[in-house]
Amino acid sequence: MDEPYLTDVGWTDGVLRLRGRVPGVRVDAPDLAVLLRERDGDRVLAVPAAPAGHDDGGTTFEGGVDPAKALSGSALSHGVWDLDLGVGPSSGPRATPLRAGPDVTLDSTPQRRFLPGSTPVTVYFDRHGHLALDVGGEPRTAGDCQADALSWNGRDEELMITGHLALPEAQAPLTAWLSLRDPARGRSYDAFVRIGRADGLLTYTAAVPLTRSFIDDPLPRGHWDAHLVMGVSGIHREFRVLAPPEQFRHRVRQRLVPFRVTSTTAPEPLVINVGR
Repeated sequence: MDEPYLTDVGWTDGVLRLRGRVPGVRVDAPDLAVLLRERDGDRVLAVPAAPAGHDDGGTTFEGGVDPAKALSGSALSHGVWDLDLGVGPSSGPRATPLRAGPDVTLDSTPQRRFLPGSTPVTVYFDRHGHLALDVGGEPRTAGDCQADALSWNGRDEELMITGHLALPEAQAPLTAWLSLRDPARGRSYDAFVRIGRADGLLTYTAAVPLTRSFIDDPLPRGHWDAHLVMGVSGIHREFRVLAPPEQFRHRVRQRLVPFRVTSTTAPEPLVINVGR
């Protein structure tokens, strides 16, 4: 059997409607189900799907997932749920991640709806092209990304962090910021990020104020772990920033007090140290 694939994905009255095809075989109703797999847990939920037609090319199918009722009549719990198609007996179906067919063009923009109580739920295609549901919209770790260089912008007195990561074109974020965290003191600091594209990669440039207390609150003294946070249509993903090969060293004054600013180097995660 060739891999099943999707031909249509969309919301109708709060229900996620799926249509697709199982190529090359005839599949009857009892042997079709949409499987929801909890990405960070062990739960697997089966939602019946139905054959919509049979022909020489295989079986078309339809399915509907109601996030407000899918968990034994209750709403799906917060987290990411991956969607597979189960083909075969319920005791041991063959599960295949749902994705667009090779000759099918689907709108890959994340589509968001709200559960009762205003909980956001978003259907989207992940970095591997697999269909998933994000319930709750909380920021989630998505791996790491590379910082290419740290430099000093003397005109605006900012630390500039430039880097890149590989994301599909459809996943270009609408929002992005650099989250700096000082775990020893439980503090966080957000900095502006500008996003671009070059040579098929997503690029980012972060500006961290270090001295301009009359315009911005400069980055205080401490050891700051760097995370790149990206959001699109209610989905937020965090990438741990990896340090560049060259160490950054600079001296600044905050409220007339001199401080030294340094950074870690590759292959370590990026940590910005502000101290005397």
